[in-house]
Amino acid sequence: MVNRKNRNVASEIDKLNENETSEVLEYISDILSTRNPKTKDLQSNDDLIVSLSDAYENKRARQVFEWERVRRQNIQRAA
Repeated sequence: MVNRKNRNVASEIDKLNENETSEVLEYISDILSTRNPKTKDLQSNDDLIVSLSDAYENKRARQVFEWERVRRQNIQRAA
């Protein structure tokens, strides 16, 4: 369903001439620029996520998860 809508929009954009296409792109740019940026919240969350991802326990958990993934692949190949 989503792909069908995207194809419809893409086919409609393809039908536009250069001026109309640039107007559509400018309109989209204007809409995106008027959104309320939430960069402060994202920045504080990013700092928290980075600090948590650098924690020893999380590094160890990622390592164990990777080992399990490789082990499962090897079992599937052997079967």
